[in-house]
Amino acid sequence: MKDLSLGIDTGGTFTDALIYCNRTQAVLGKAKTPTTHDDLSSCVSTALASVLETSAVDPHEIAVVSVSTTLATNALVEDSGRPAGLVTIGFNDEVFNREGLARLLVDSPHIQLDGGHSSHGQEVAAINLEPLRRWLGENDDHLDGYAVASSFSVRNPDHELAAHAFIEQATGKPVTLSHHLSSKLNAPKRAVTALLNAQLVPIISDLLSAVQISMRQLGLAARLMIVRGDGSLVSSDFVSSRPIETVLSGPAASAVGAAELASMRSGIVVDVGGTTTDVAVIVEGRAVSSRSGAVVGGHETMVNAVRAHTSGIGGDSQVQFHPLGDEPFTVGPRRATPLVVAAMERPALLDLLREQAARSSPRNTDGVYLWLRQRGNEWTPRSDWESEILLELEASPTGLALEEVVSSGVRHNSVDRLRSAGVIGITAFTPTDAAHVLGSDARYPKDPAVLGARLLARLLDRHGLPVAHDEQEMSKLVVETIANRITEAALLAAADRDGVVPEELKSVLRTQKALSQGPGSSALLTVGLGVTAPITAVGAPASIFVPQEGEIMGSGSSIPEHHEVANAFGAAVATIRILKHVVISAPRRGLFRVHVNEPINFYDLSAAKEFAERHVERVLNHEMEFAGAESFKIRHAWNIEQAVVEERQLFVEATLESIAEGAP
Repeated sequence: MKDLSLGIDTGGTFTDALIYCNRTQAVLGKAKTPTTHDDLSSCVSTALASVLETSAVDPHEIAVVSVSTTLATNALVEDSGRPAGLVTIGFNDEVFNREGLARLLVDSPHIQLDGGHSSHGQEVAAINLEPLRRWLGENDDHLDGYAVASSFSVRNPDHELAAHAFIEQATGKPVTLSHHLSSKLNAPKRAVTALLNAQLVPIISDLLSAVQISMRQLGLAARLMIVRGDGSLVSSDFVSSRPIETVLSGPAASAVGAAELASMRSGIVVDVGGTTTDVAVIVEGRAVSSRSGAVVGGHETMVNAVRAHTSGIGGDSQVQFHPLGDEPFTVGPRRATPLVVAAMERPALLDLLREQAARSSPRNTDGVYLWLRQRGNEWTPRSDWESEILLELEASPTGLALEEVVSSGVRHNSVDRLRSAGVIGITAFTPTDAAHVLGSDARYPKDPAVLGARLLARLLDRHGLPVAHDEQEMSKLVVETIANRITEAALLAAADRDGVVPEELKSVLRTQKALSQGPGSSALLTVGLGVTAPITAVGAPASIFVPQEGEIMGSGSSIPEHHEVANAFGAAVATIRILKHVVISAPRRGLFRVHVNEPINFYDLSAAKEFAERHVERVLNHEMEFAGAESFKIRHAWNIEQAVVEERQLFVEATLESIAEGAP
């Protein structure tokens, strides 16, 4: 009997793989490899081959391959989704100024059609598809997919289904329907979710293809599963049409993995990566979900996902000098390749650092180095400045010092744009380098890190004083900064769970910091903050940067075995879980309308509820099979809303929440 699961996590910095035996509950092998964003199949293949080799497992013994990914999250944060068009039906003009819809429509073609339904599922106006034919003819050549959202489609989806059939026949391209993604009211937010989903379909499709190619090459015939944003698994076929459900897949997998590794029922998970730190709260063994839907990159969605608190700080966060700031340097949120890593790939960097360190006068640009990435040759410059910069970097395959490229404010802005677009790479001093200077990390030769820290330490702050005495003190300051930021992120997550306004907590933190810099033993005021729940830290840099002393947060933290591959572990042990809602409304007293694909009327509430449960069980049986579940259980829970009218209970609405959960 096959009882081995292989988990993969494609993170922003590393791609991890792990093989887990469900029968013995043992990790048989694990592997880490740098993520190659320009060629995902390369890093996935390397990670898979490595973990199979280290575990000495026959590929045919693997039953399930599960993947967690940050691709969807990163695409929304960076606004780099593929072009898609939006069709709305029965929306009024006011709707387009709500829920961030107007922002999305700046770069996405949109058409508004007559139609839509009422809150009880009755047709408000007939749908007119003729304008859609002309609109498709004008825009289809420039689009990869479409999204359709109709008013109250969760109460009656007829108009969305009609538009879907029309678009699919005319274009043959993927179409996202808003009622497939959420059963909740709020048409503008459903429209946003549907359009974002349409933009993500090709991106996740590319990832799935890369993994499937790698699996075939290695002889892995297992079923491919994907971790969704709530930490549950679904089959690759299931998620290919709903890629937005993979938003926050990475943080969800880390929460599942950390809770399992630490046997945690309640507490806080801190996942420190190379690019970000994600914090989640665990209650009754499951990560707490966002109440109103995941917010990613400023986009409010209706995706059920873990309520992750993400900070742009990690092992590879760039340390940036600020000569006029209250603090002489900041860490993050932008990522840079650590000096110790870049010097292994480009040995000329070490000579450049030595030359800069030998100069008598320091420059703010010291220790920062640029090169042209693989996709740079495919980039179409947006300005003459960009053209010049790309030509200069192309002429120097080993890269150039920042000071050689940035000679004006305009060129500096151009570098920022090219860096955000992934056209050029950058290396600078990072917390990973600081750890090498201090000896807590020894994966690479430390000479580049020592030189980078020395260059930063001698820069002058706004008072004309060096930032630090030497490279050791500079590195300690960086490690302390990242540890304090991680501590603050954990406190903010706890405050959010307890309903404390973030700004109120930040005010206390500012007071605490001011006191620490004040009169010391003569101070009259004392302020203390902490959490009562256990904290589990995971991620490769966790043992270096996460404070473990009890007095720091009142609880202390633990770092479990296999913490460095917790995301891949979470992917390997996750279960399939699908949630469905069915609403029963009351158009008039004594009439109960069950809102399924075709709303059905009953004159007895018990009969309506029984029908709703039978209907959702049929739907869940189909979807759980499609999602890859071998066996599962279904739980039902009803929420009845009533109003008191003339001292009598009056039925308003009932919502059925049904959850199916099982193993792949």
